[in-house]
Amino acid sequence: MKIDATLNPLPALTWNWLRMNKASYAEELGYKRSDAKVAISKLPKGAAFTQDGEKEILSLPQIPTALGENFSSLLAENAAIPAVLEIPEGCKCSEPIIIRAELKDGTASLRSLVIKAGKGSEASVIIEWTSAKDAAGLHALQTKIYADKDSNISVATVQLLGKGFVHFNDIATNGAENSRVRVTQLELGAQKNFVGAFSTLNEFGARFNHDAAYFMDGGREIDMNFAALQSGKNTQSDMNVYGTLKDSAKKTYRGTIDFKKGCSGSIGDEQEETLLLSPDVVNKSIPLILCDEEDVQGEHGATIGRLDENVLFYMNARGINLQEAQKMMARAKIARVAAFLGTDEAAQKEAQKALDFFDEQSQGGSQK
Repeated sequence: MKIDATLNPLPALTWNWLRMNKASYAEELGYKRSDAKVAISKLPKGAAFTQDGEKEILSLPQIPTALGENFSSLLAENAAIPAVLEIPEGCKCSEPIIIRAELKDGTASLRSLVIKAGKGSEASVIIEWTSAKDAAGLHALQTKIYADKDSNISVATVQLLGKGFVHFNDIATNGAENSRVRVTQLELGAQKNFVGAFSTLNEFGARFNHDAAYFMDGGREIDMNFAALQSGKNTQSDMNVYGTLKDSAKKTYRGTIDFKKGCSGSIGDEQEETLLLSPDVVNKSIPLILCDEEDVQGEHGATIGRLDENVLFYMNARGINLQEAQKMMARAKIARVAAFLGTDEAAQKEAQKALDFFDEQSQGGSQK
């Protein structure tokens, strides 16, 4: 399989010399096509999950995605198997819906997923990808979330893939009037990661919350693109990213709040925290606020640096060495975001699985 694509484009171009307007990936991959089979937990009454939902997808409006048109074309050209999860109107899901997929070594999986939350519905969905620790392959998934009026939908992705995978995680959301969409992303495995979330808030009172955490060590890479397009009145977006870079890992972060004309009364906030544990890491960040409306409130910020010497002194005085202190702080960032998976038993098990994956990863030393 040959991939030659422009990915994670910024909604508005910035200085070209920064080389952050977009990402690109071009490689000939010799993996055998074998789309991951998914297992899904018990569905609430009225909900439906269709593995082949091409007809349902064609009837939905098109919405912009984070990884961009080239990635969507890649899925279309390779006939990525579509699936649809539908939460009916008024459905209140008491337990999370968990979708699991185990990827095999040496395979390529390309899929698309649509989640439709009906009017006034409430649901939590957790999507988990796993593989053998040393497995290599290609994983690509595009998830589109359609939240109807007054719905409240939470979608979390937990990526625990082997250290040889190339991973694409593309999320797009469309929020109707007074809808609430929360997206949580835990990106802990794979060698190369291209991830993003693009939220369209074009109706009154729509809200979008996004939290992501990552840990990259060895020579692993992550390229991110998170954006909220706010065109409806009184909309609100809140995006936070927490990550750790170690050894010679590389990270690019793009975060955009785009206030369109007519979105008066809207609020947007984006924050990034990055912990650098080596002088050899490569860290790039570009937070943007675009504004065509006067009556809005937008904020962004980035905290990037090493462990504070006072914190290290405090820990060392209590018998915690440098390596243990670094692991504790990196783990805390993951735990902070994993908490958004939920408080019930099933969600807590998923959160613990992510933390156990990190513990094993950091215990085994750097990935090369």
